[in-house]
Amino acid sequence: ANQRKGRCGRVSEGICIRLYSEDDFLSRPEFTDPEILRTNLASVILQMTALGLGDIAAFPFVEAPDKRNIQDGVRLLEELGAITTDEQVSAYKLTPLGRQLSQLPVDPRLARMVLEAQKHGCVREAMIITSALSIQDPRERPMDKQQASDEKHRRFHDKESDFLAFVNLWNYLGEQQKALSSNAFRRLCRTDYLNYLRVREWQDIYTQLRQVVKELGIPVNSEPAEYREIHI
Repeated sequence: ANQRKGRCGRVSEGICIRLYSEDDFLSRPEFTDPEILRTNLASVILQMTALGLGDIAAFPFVEAPDKRNIQDGVRLLEELGAITTDEQVSAYKLTPLGRQLSQLPVDPRLARMVLEAQKHGCVREAMIITSALSIQDPRERPMDKQQASDEKHRRFHDKESDFLAFVNLWNYLGEQQKALSSNAFRRLCRTDYLNYLRVREWQDIYTQLRQVVKELGIPVNSEPAEYREIHI
């Protein structure tokens, strides 16, 4: 709050009007907790293990995470089959699966979905879905236009799966992007109540996944996968 106040007062002195009570303001922490203290550490632990940085608990973090959070992250990676514990040296080792997971630019749980998808012939759909789950939902629903936005988004709805709604939306956007100019596509997103920047972020993550999957030698299906193949 203080930082935002400073952004408004660079030219001269002024009055800051806060839309909440003074008690609320005084009860807030002075600084936001560092991300490493408030997020799941599985991805951090996976990358540190891939880099061979040794015992995670002994690493000299600027803001050391809680040991329980480290344990939770380790437990998740063990459940995913990404790491094994080397008790002799109090360290973790990547499994072959973990080595692949560490190369995919998404949360390890989502990366595991992509690797598992190759067994069921739905890698393309898995990359679309995991990319979508890695960002804030690109579908917007303004308070004053909820009905209009719902009608636009209903075209992509699938009665059996929310995941397939992402696939339907992805296919629609791909078709429109090929047919329209860049400016026209941006206008289309606005008309369809889609956040253009989030759509681009979605596409960027998918492109990164596609590149890594190619480097790992994982085949990507060219034909659409069936519902059962995606949800097995």
